[in-house]
Amino acid sequence: MSTILRSFLVGMTVCFFAAASTAWSQQRKTQPRPQRVPKPPAKAAATPQPKPAPAPTSETATPHTAPLPANPAPAAAAPASPAKTDKPAEVPTETVQPALETNPAVRAVLEMPRKEPRDFFQAITLLIELGRPQLAKPILADLLKLPLTDAQRVALVNEFGSQGMLHLARTTELAPEGATFADACMTAAAAAANNPQRIAALVKQLTDASPEARTTARNDLAATGNVGATAALEAFAREPDPPRRAMLAEAIELMHPLVNAPLLAMLTTGDSNLRTEVATLLQKLGVPQAAPVLPADAAAAEQALRTAIKNYQHGTPPFAVDADNLVELWNWNDANKKLSAARVPADKAQVIWIARLATELAHLQPDDYVAGKAALVLRLEAAGLAGNKASLPATANLAQGEPQLLNEALADALKNNYSHAALALVNAIAQQKDIAALASVNGHPAPLAAAVDSPSRRVRFAALQAIMAINPTTSFPGSSRVPDAIMWFAGGNGERQAVVAMPTAAAAGDLAGKLAASGLAAQAANRARDAVDLAREMPDLEMILIDMNTIIPDIRQALYELRISPTTGDIPIALLAADGRLEDAKRLAAEHTLVYAVPRPHTPEAAKNIAEVLTKLAARDAVPAKERAAEAEQAKKWLATLRSGNHSFYTFRRTALLDVPPTARPAVPATPPVAAPATAPAAEVSPSL
Repeated sequence: MSTILRSFLVGMTVCFFAAASTAWSQQRKTQPRPQRVPKPPAKAAATPQPKPAPAPTSETATPHTAPLPANPAPAAAAPASPAKTDKPAEVPTETVQPALETNPAVRAVLEMPRKEPRDFFQAITLLIELGRPQLAKPILADLLKLPLTDAQRVALVNEFGSQGMLHLARTTELAPEGATFADACMTAAAAAANNPQRIAALVKQLTDASPEARTTARNDLAATGNVGATAALEAFAREPDPPRRAMLAEAIELMHPLVNAPLLAMLTTGDSNLRTEVATLLQKLGVPQAAPVLPADAAAAEQALRTAIKNYQHGTPPFAVDADNLVELWNWNDANKKLSAARVPADKAQVIWIARLATELAHLQPDDYVAGKAALVLRLEAAGLAGNKASLPATANLAQGEPQLLNEALADALKNNYSHAALALVNAIAQQKDIAALASVNGHPAPLAAAVDSPSRRVRFAALQAIMAINPTTSFPGSSRVPDAIMWFAGGNGERQAVVAMPTAAAAGDLAGKLAASGLAAQAANRARDAVDLAREMPDLEMILIDMNTIIPDIRQALYELRISPTTGDIPIALLAADGRLEDAKRLAAEHTLVYAVPRPHTPEAAKNIAEVLTKLAARDAVPAKERAAEAEQAKKWLATLRSGNHSFYTFRRTALLDVPPTARPAVPATPPVAAPATAPAAEVSPSL
């Protein structure tokens, strides 16, 4: 044991001396700098040794004490260390700059004279390409100080291109100033490029005698995007001179694919010559959506149209969608020879495109009653979706159509849930005021009576309006639904309402209170059954928030009942998911329309965001509060008419509402009592419609 200890001590001693030797060597390496100055040691050596003794007694000794520190200077480590630390601190700054400037290309860029905006921008882009963007920061700062005009910004884009602007915008070392400057330049360039006078001049140049001028004009128009393509197509449609028209067609063909979608819209023109030329262009460009309408013979065209319609109705998307699930659809106005475009949801775009194909088929087979009826329904739905009923002149004379056609078309619209078409057809039937419109069809209620159960609020109200205009004096199939439907509308007061269902009454009440900040008066429930019954009875309901863990019944059954009920079929629903259940909620939401899966909201901001999303979901067919209030007033007048007239065949099951004055209708509380969820309305009246 002593041998081991002795060996250990010997080893430690060797290590100690080795470390000390290393430290001494390092110290010698650092010592030579102060010893390089020969003067201080020389003065110290020349100073007489006896003088320090009498110095304390002589006042004149003070000047001679100055050289004294020269002797202790080598031993005084503390005073020497600041000088040593200062010099190493300067070493990085001295070495970094030469490292940057050793690259001759970088040095050349930094030494370039900069007087014009292009000089600054060129230096910045070159430094970015050389991998030294940090050196461009002061140059960018100088550029931002210049009072640039829009014309100068446009000149920068013209010289360095959009790619140069993109490089500047994406350089993180120059953010955010670089991106801001690039955006300003691109905005100015876009405004200049889309200037109407410039576009008109370029379109005129497309028919220039010089091929080079035509090529330049075509390229410049294509660079403007849809603006230039639209201008060229509109000029093509208006040009009466055949040679000039041919030159425009040649330019349009070379502007593919910008012109593809607008050309599809121009197929609806009533000008046979224009349609032929448009079809020729589409064939040359090989636009797939145009294939069904381009076959040479009628038999092939009919088969192609029927196949395309069937495929699209079974889910084949006619157009590519963007990240927001939107499609850009074009419309051609034959009267003023103008094109217009709108971004619409993919499902709307699908219906609108199917309507165009169905119209083509109806024109191709004018004696096909079924094809004509289908085209009518689809055209009405497409017009409603596009908000452009004037584009379909046939709808103006819809009320003069054959009653059988209108009723059968209404049945098809209700079956396919084409609410816009159903609304137009119900209004047309109402203008006819024909009692036959309420006659039974094969033992079932007439389409007009069935429309009272439509999931569309506007269709239901229009159906009641039509029935009240016809004013039947005897019962008819479906008449028992009319009183309840009228009383449902009469119960509204125009306020914004919501239903909240959570696993506990406390959680439901808390979330209902949070929705008050969004202007919603919410009813709370802690059972799915109560929530479903409440929702069915609320005429001003705008949204439903229901938790995945809500029971009695389970969430899947609750969603099913909400979707099949006429009064809640189109109400947007937020499916609230607890931790770990969001993916399940998303899968369940995908099985229904207007259902949005989201984590449980724990803050007022989260609840507000959910309310905003649901409001946007319902925006397409939402009925504003003012319109709902007007419906309620009209429904109350109908109730008075039914009570006073000869309408004993109507049975009112909700008699409690008949005696309530309009101003005495109870308002829905914003935050119901936590301990007692608001389920009383469901107990007072029948929940079914």
